Amino acid sequence: MDKRNRLALAYLLIGISAAGRALLAVPENTQLQELSLTVLAVVGYLLICRRTVLPLVCGTVQLVLELILCGSQSGGVWVWLMPLLRVADLWILLLTAVLMLRQAEQPARVMPAVAAVPLAVYTVTHFLPKATAVAAISFVIFSVILLWYAVLMLRAYNAARIKE
Repeated sequence: MDKRNRLALAYLLIGISAAGRALLAVPENTQLQELSLTVLAVVGYLLICRRTVLPLVCGTVQLVLELILCGSQSGGVWVWLMPLLRVADLWILLLTAVLMLRQAEQPARVMPAVAAVPLAVYTVTHFLPKATAVAAISFVIFSVILLWYAVLMLRAYNAARIKE
């Protein structure tokens, strides 16, 4: 790969980050791994920030949320705030995926719509103690759909690599 092809490198980093997050596929106790993968994606967003800044803003918000989630806050307001931040982090990830798919000129309708369904189920069931199994299954399904996003970003990488 040509080292000057920043766009191709950005798509590659973002695709690898998405694949890594998809392979975690566990709803809890993955904060540190998600944080490192988000940092990788933010580096990709930095490489394309001349074209669009919205993915960088979303990535930065994700990074802040994941830093908070990695902390050892417990009790009090954190009992209900941590799950809320977790859900917000995942929705921002999906928003970033939509933005990146549009930026990369990849199909941006089907994958986000399909991913939104299990994410919505996870959002609702994540707050219900009796529905933890449903929340876990919907999170795994969402993670598998992230592989679709990773493939689309790797296709964008290949297209950008060949283009220049």
